[in-house]
Amino acid sequence: MRDTLCTDTRGFGLLTVLLWLSLLMTTALGVALATSAEPPATSALHDRLRLARAAESAVSLAIAALAAQPDWSLVPGAGVASPFTDGVPGPRVVAGMPLDLVEATHQRTCGRTAPCDDAATSMVAPGRPWGVRNPRWRLVVHLPLADIDAVAARACPCYLIAWVADDPADDDGDPARDAPPGVPGHGVLLVRGAAVGGAGTLAEAEALVAQPCRRSNLPCGGSRVQSWGPVRDIAP
Repeated sequence: MRDTLCTDTRGFGLLTVLLWLSLLMTTALGVALATSAEPPATSALHDRLRLARAAESAVSLAIAALAAQPDWSLVPGAGVASPFTDGVPGPRVVAGMPLDLVEATHQRTCGRTAPCDDAATSMVAPGRPWGVRNPRWRLVVHLPLADIDAVAARACPCYLIAWVADDPADDDGDPARDAPPGVPGHGVLLVRGAAVGGAGTLAEAEALVAQPCRRSNLPCGGSRVQSWGPVRDIAP
């Protein structure tokens, strides 16, 4: 659980990423110093840890983009402008493996690579237990870790992705809009971050993010993280 206030998009995002990257580099240095012939199990553990930290960096970048938006009412349906992208969403190649950002978004929204309709999105499934309030994920971050820090990318040559959606617990009945003022869930959004590594390896994390002044009925910038944790039900 974290309680973090952020008011500047790039400043907060890059500061948070640099903190995570310092951990990535520390891990890489420890591995290099410990042994030059690392056992496979230990190597796999370090790879998972690095991917997990990178996924949390993706969440931090998405939160930074949200913090610059004074009004979140349309974000669940339209997404948010973000400086942390590498072009139009679509096919990419990560460590020699294909990755399609559009298909990855569909997979997390309705469990298939084809475009999602309301029936498929509202179906109750593992990781999507809210029915009609299931998240309608919108891309907000997609870029290689190397675009943030080339040195850190040597320790984790991975690709960062993050999505934003309405808080599934809000009471307005419309997952394409934030709940209006006075309705539970107003000013609260769900963020999911992912890091994709070599051979299709993957780690994901989620955060529930709120606007600190959401009860004032006035648009405001900034964001506060209400909860944070790894995602166990990772989409295939």
